Amino acid sequence: MGSYFTRTRAWWYIAFYDEYVGRHINTSAGLSILLIIPLYLYGIQVNRLGEQNCNHLMYNWQFFDKRNRLCHNMIMEHFEVHKENLEDVLVELDKRGPKVFTELPPEVEDNQPITMDDFALIDEISGLNQFMDNFMRAQDLTEMQRSRIESRLVRYNGTRPKEIALNDMRMRLYGNGR
Repeated sequence: MGSYFTRTRAWWYIAFYDEYVGRHINTSAGLSILLIIPLYLYGIQVNRLGEQNCNHLMYNWQFFDKRNRLCHNMIMEHFEVHKENLEDVLVELDKRGPKVFTELPPEVEDNQPITMDDFALIDEISGLNQFMDNFMRAQDLTEMQRSRIESRLVRYNGTRPKEIALNDMRMRLYGNGR
């Protein structure tokens, strides 16, 4: 009998659905989405950290031995170069005697005074300035805190272009024999 009254009456279903089912669906779906968004964002961070950690572990597991052997081989090659140079000097010393040492060029001492620009270039090479710039950009610092940090940083203000000065500083620090 109930189906006789409702079989052809679409308004009955529409009213029932809209008033009760639809309202509950909208409410529960909206609340679920609002509750899930922070959990989803937190999960993104946790998954990213876990994936990076796993990638580092896998890379270390796969390539540690190879990198260790490569580094050892490079060190031994470097040692062999010095050993061969020493053997050449010893052979020449046996042939010619102490005259070998008189032909050596004198070492040139670099007595340039160190300036604030040199300190600034050392800070650039070490990455201190870039780190502090990134730190100040990432943190929510006040202007006073920013200015206090900036007052401690040494920036390059020399007359030469910065890249040329950096290259010269690298050559003075590490040498130019490659």
